[in-house]
Amino acid sequence: MQSSKIANVKVYFAEPVAQDTDVKISYQTKEKPTYEQNPRVWANIKKGEKIAFGEVDATGITRIKVRFGSKIGQQFVLDHIELNANYRERVQKKQITMIIYFMMFLLMPACYLLLSHAVELQKRTDQNKILKVLSFPFGLLVPIALFITLLACSMVAWLKSTCGDVSFSIIVLQLTSPIKGTDSGVINSIIKTGIIPPLLVTLTISIVYLIMVRVLYNLEDLPVKKVPVWTKICLEIILLIVLVGTIQIQGTKVGMWKYIKSVQEKTDFYEKYYVNPAKTKLDFPSQKRNLIYIFMESMESSYADQEDGGIMDDNYIPNLTKLAKENINFSDKADGKLGGPTCLEATAYTVGGMVAQTAAINLKLHNSGSMFGNFLPNLTTMGDILNKEGYQQVFLCGSEGDFAGRDTYFTSHKDFHIEDYNAAKKEGFIAPDYKVFWGHEDEILYKRAKKQLEQLSSSDKPFNLTMLTVDTHFPRGYKCRLCKDKYNRQYANVIACADQQVYDFVEWIKKQDFYKNTTIVIAGDHTTMVDTSDPIWSNLNNNYKRTVYNTIINADCTYKENVTENRDFSTMDMFPTTLAALGVQIDGNRLGLGTNLFSGQKTLPEKLGRGYINQELKKNDKKYNGFY
Repeated sequence: MQSSKIANVKVYFAEPVAQDTDVKISYQTKEKPTYEQNPRVWANIKKGEKIAFGEVDATGITRIKVRFGSKIGQQFVLDHIELNANYRERVQKKQITMIIYFMMFLLMPACYLLLSHAVELQKRTDQNKILKVLSFPFGLLVPIALFITLLACSMVAWLKSTCGDVSFSIIVLQLTSPIKGTDSGVINSIIKTGIIPPLLVTLTISIVYLIMVRVLYNLEDLPVKKVPVWTKICLEIILLIVLVGTIQIQGTKVGMWKYIKSVQEKTDFYEKYYVNPAKTKLDFPSQKRNLIYIFMESMESSYADQEDGGIMDDNYIPNLTKLAKENINFSDKADGKLGGPTCLEATAYTVGGMVAQTAAINLKLHNSGSMFGNFLPNLTTMGDILNKEGYQQVFLCGSEGDFAGRDTYFTSHKDFHIEDYNAAKKEGFIAPDYKVFWGHEDEILYKRAKKQLEQLSSSDKPFNLTMLTVDTHFPRGYKCRLCKDKYNRQYANVIACADQQVYDFVEWIKKQDFYKNTTIVIAGDHTTMVDTSDPIWSNLNNNYKRTVYNTIINADCTYKENVTENRDFSTMDMFPTTLAALGVQIDGNRLGLGTNLFSGQKTLPEKLGRGYINQELKKNDKKYNGFY
């Protein structure tokens, strides 16, 4: 920084942006050396425009960060960024400020004149029947409107600071999903940060207002001990206007209006590109291979150091990096650097990520209604395919299986035995009253997994053990007794601990008799939702693409080495790729919206671009609707 004073930021794009784009401006100061300690400025640029303007006014700045886009797949060409070079905008801002101050100055005598005639005005208005009717809902309407206004602001602030820039479709799906099994820490955070402050402010304002009315009565400016009718109506109108404006502004920040617009649009994307697994020829080998699929919560390649393809100064996942290099890692990078797939629209959260990797579709709002009964009954998934081939199937997790309908999804597709947190209590792995974080820690999960594998491998049938870890869940993860204090951030220590535990588990598997005929897939369910303004992401820049971790161990297929590097792919491609790793020959090498990466064929992101795909996946699709 050549100057410690920043008076607004102007971002120029070389080409008009293809869609509405969010620009987030963050900065550090000498007094507050981390990004999250200072306010963030949002500069929204509309489709077709080339300039974004952010109103920043701060001194003592040591570093500034500008982040572009809030949706996965957004593409744009940056020209340059100007600091303190927007004289016209600064002058305009000062003019607006002066006008506001001038209006407030005029408002003071106006209020005095209004109050001086309050007695006479109240006598007239209190007798008007129409005004009485209009003022009747005051006691309920005004506090509720005030609370909702403040609640909208605080919840959006909580969402941005805790989860980062998540798609609004994910927000809707989470809101419509059952909250049973949710970590109490997340719920407490919402209550303390998002709900209690607006409630306290609403109560305080209401009480102060009533006290003011009593004071005015005692000063004989009001003839009765109640709020005048004309005041009630004025406040009702003002609060409703503020409420509508707040919803408009906060809705824009989280992409609500874009989402509403997109779901009203129609597309035939699935009709063109979806390949139905039920109608595709799949040839399994004579000796079917076992599958162990480990979904690691929020595990992404970014946690490696920069030398290995990540973004961190230290490699938080050295063991996962080692497994990826020694086995198969499909990467978006070259030269053996760690990389992986991106998350397309409505797949960047646990249930959406699991559906993407086992069925190669995204998860839309209508599915939430099916989570309590039959989850996507007309969809063919990996579970359906393996069930048809005689596989024993188990879904193992340390949280409650019915959270967000996960158990319903797996039992619907097909005949999975659900081993969740409640099952752990019944089977005596934990005490009946034991609960930490989302259920029980991953240390116990791996012990249970070993027992499951011993039981499954004792049968002459092939098996599929799909398991989901939880310790690395946002916002800070769960620090168990195995975690070391190597780093100064809890989340970094939890990630490193998860890395060690999964490596030890894989090493145990390799020593078992069933390993020679077993393929292991380790994949993140999605990239983490932790806000990237956290100090742990200090090295993140616009040139780095965050991707989901993946590695395939002991695969049974032939492929050319160059097909694993420089790939642009999504988590949906893991579906046919996993089957191919089991030795399955897939006619056409495509299933759902996914492509068998071993084949070397171009994926849909490589053919169409992620920006276009994400736009289409948001829209109303007739063929997709047929899944439920």
